[in-house]
Amino acid sequence: MTGPAIPDRPASWTEALDRLEAHADRAEHLLRGESAEPAPAPWQPPAELGPLPNELVPRARQLLARQQRLMAAIPAVLSDKRQQQRIADRVGDATTAAVTPIYLDVTA
Repeated sequence: MTGPAIPDRPASWTEALDRLEAHADRAEHLLRGESAEPAPAPWQPPAELGPLPNELVPRARQLLARQQRLMAAIPAVLSDKRQQQRIADRVGDATTAAVTPIYLDVTA
């Protein structure tokens, strides 16, 4: 049995940032409760690309700030979802009749 396919590593810093932005886009959709595109391939850090070019530093910093905002939003969203689930469970318990058996095997 084989595990999931390991995605290709990005061939350039631009591609690496594009992939990270795709993950951030999906996370934003999920946090807003919207359906999101299928999950992109797991992010793989670039290999052998050398240091980040100076012209990409502002983009990388903006992406980092965006990721930090998303990470900070996750606990509140999860808490809200747990509260909604508890309320839904209570409503379900209060409005659903208990299932009673309708067949009894007396030969067993």
